[in-house]
Amino acid sequence: MTDSETSSYPVEIAKALRECWAADGYLAAALPADAALVLLIDMMYQASLLREEGESVQCRIIVAPPEAFAPTLAWGAGEVNVLPFAEARALTPHELRKLAAAAGYYRALLAVHVSAKGAPLIWGMVVTGTKWVNRFGGDRFDEAPLPPNLVLQILAPGHLIAASGYTRVLESAGGKLLREGFDPFRSGWLSERFHPLRSALLAELKESLPDSGATRICASFVKDVAQSVFRRVLSLVRTRGHGGMLVLLPTEAGGRAMIDQWFRFRVRFAEDDSALWFHTLLIRLMKRVLELGSALGLAVCTWNDYRRMHDAELAELDDALIGFGHFLADLMSVDGALVLEQYFRLVGFGGEILGENHVAQIHRALDLEAERSIAEAADSSGTRHRAAYRFVNGTRDAIAVVVSQDGDVRFVAHHNGKLVYWPYLP
Repeated sequence: MTDSETSSYPVEIAKALRECWAADGYLAAALPADAALVLLIDMMYQASLLREEGESVQCRIIVAPPEAFAPTLAWGAGEVNVLPFAEARALTPHELRKLAAAAGYYRALLAVHVSAKGAPLIWGMVVTGTKWVNRFGGDRFDEAPLPPNLVLQILAPGHLIAASGYTRVLESAGGKLLREGFDPFRSGWLSERFHPLRSALLAELKESLPDSGATRICASFVKDVAQSVFRRVLSLVRTRGHGGMLVLLPTEAGGRAMIDQWFRFRVRFAEDDSALWFHTLLIRLMKRVLELGSALGLAVCTWNDYRRMHDAELAELDDALIGFGHFLADLMSVDGALVLEQYFRLVGFGGEILGENHVAQIHRALDLEAERSIAEAADSSGTRHRAAYRFVNGTRDAIAVVVSQDGDVRFVAHHNGKLVYWPYLP
């Protein structure tokens, strides 16, 4: 296929993208005309199938003319550095392959202009830095600003994401168009599973601060912080392209005997307070938020209050939470499962799931509470998924999160008497 030819697949993506773009209320003028949009998607799709020095192509482009970037953001004057090329380059799959290494996926975008006549041109680079990687569900961290123009991302071969600035609009992966988000973190069942843990942490906080006054922490605060960390972990593992598995053991996991029954670890952590890294960070974070909230006269400190607080100690704790998220993602990159238990204690990583109990069927949830589901053959999934199915089927209060190499993420749990998985499409 030549650079000027297009396949029918990008036509379908472009049509769905335009529908979703309009339904979400984004500015119609920010999308190129139909033919240009199809061509852009086709170029990105073809580039995703190429390799450079043995590595798959990963890159981001933003479709915007130079004037879309305000002067305060351009020429090194702001958080975004806009670097025009002396001579624009034709947008082709092979040009994307060559420039992708220079415009690192996590740090920069290639800026593309689509004129009324002629082929799309790469006119420069937009360097954002890596803060955008930490943007998950209302994190405290503000990414470098981007205009709400079309951004196309190559995540993996055949896996494209279309966004308005940083906001996901449509995803294409595994031959499927993923129009709507499907986020198990927003479900009631997952929140309920961790209710005892949240209650125990808040009780521990209250006991450690008997004179905290009238200010208290919102009941959902622990959930909000934990979810922001684990969203980051999943995003990092997805973008690395290796895949991985995270296993969360139930509050009453049955002790060492159950862990020994099910896992053989590459590395198992010592059973001391060092393995309670996340628990320790959460308690320190809540104490500081309470102190600041009390000084501000707040009755209840919420997640949104925390996001608005500016404090040196909080900034250090924020950095520590980011570091913890990257650490978990690193551990998940090792073949096998990363296992956490009560209070998010680190148990071990590179865990081989033992046992031969066969699972013939699993149900795919059609809604967040799995009130509707459809049965699928468990054998249709890969080895990593089948191992997770076996473990959760045998330890029914546990939760497994499986990330495949192509970026597909599934939450696996036993729910309403059935073994169920939920796709994760935030």
